[in-house]
Amino acid sequence: MTALRASVIALSLFALAPQARAAEPQAKLVGNPPVVHVVGLADATRTALVKAKLSAAELAKVARFVVDAGTPAEVAARPSVAGDWSVTATALVFEPQFPLAPGVKYRVFCDPAAAPRAKLTGAPFALTVFIPKPPPGPRVQVTGVYPTGNRLPENTLRLYLYFSGPVTRGDVYARVKLTRDDGKVVDHPFVELVEELWSEDGLRLTLIFDPGRVKRGLAPREEHGPILEEGRGYAFELTADWKDGEGRPLLTPFKKTFTATAPDDQPVTPDEWALVAPRANSDAPLMLRLAKPHDHALLGRMMWVVDADGKRVPGTLTVGGGERVVSFAPAKPWAKGNYKLMIDARLEDVCGNRVGEPFEVDVFKPIPVKPAVKVAERPFAVK
Repeated sequence: MTALRASVIALSLFALAPQARAAEPQAKLVGNPPVVHVVGLADATRTALVKAKLSAAELAKVARFVVDAGTPAEVAARPSVAGDWSVTATALVFEPQFPLAPGVKYRVFCDPAAAPRAKLTGAPFALTVFIPKPPPGPRVQVTGVYPTGNRLPENTLRLYLYFSGPVTRGDVYARVKLTRDDGKVVDHPFVELVEELWSEDGLRLTLIFDPGRVKRGLAPREEHGPILEEGRGYAFELTADWKDGEGRPLLTPFKKTFTATAPDDQPVTPDEWALVAPRANSDAPLMLRLAKPHDHALLGRMMWVVDADGKRVPGTLTVGGGERVVSFAPAKPWAKGNYKLMIDARLEDVCGNRVGEPFEVDVFKPIPVKPAVKVAERPFAVK
């Protein structure tokens, strides 16, 4: 091979080889929950932005962080996601006010030349930010409906529906159905609230039977009829199109059947509860058998135990037995002495009857801003 030919080949290889290029801006997620770092800015750009000491309003002219959904024009016009921009020695940083949502695409619009006092030039740019969704968990199913009994008073006030995972919200009243034993679907049995009654963790939905059709003598009951009638059978079920948070149908269909019994207008009476006190130096639970089923959600948080000095006894309250059996297990063995079971007077049975007062609807009675909270007591001794 001649020297000239070798030189030509060497020059050709040099021309084909990757060339060293200046770093380009990138958007990176740092930390958990993630914060957005725009890195790769030119050193002169970063230095100028730091020296400019930009206010929050001025930084908003330099960078925006938006949800990337729709046409390019729609994305560009979107309002910024709530959060704070700042400039560090290494990056332009966006800290969102609320955690970024997995599975949602975001876009950073950045124009350093718009920074006051920085005297920068250069074209604006846009970067994409995306947090992948974690793999979906098991399909969601109904884990329970309360009251659990198959015989419910005709003036039952609520149903609690529990799920094993998140389900789609909105229009839940179209996804539940109550059918009478003659095949007639009960029309609008529940109060249809705009703000659906979900628990904080999103796993419990509260459905309230229309009180106007529960309470006897009120116009809605006279006009539309009662929801439940003593002696009749009913089926409560979910429609097949209810999906979980991943858009999948619920694992299995759900149906609860029950018979309506006579209405219960009697107040809650803790003095009628059977109480079995534990022995001293044991960790056996205090056992209670209630006179009738009570509201499942309220039972777990409206009873507690105090010692002779009035100090609350740490422990765990468990509800079972068709919402008629309650146990309180202490965090450490019982000491010998006198105790009290404390019952918040707002505790209700499944029909809305409270401690010492039956459920009633009075549309003319104003609701107090700060209702007085009374407490009932059941003394017991640990020997």
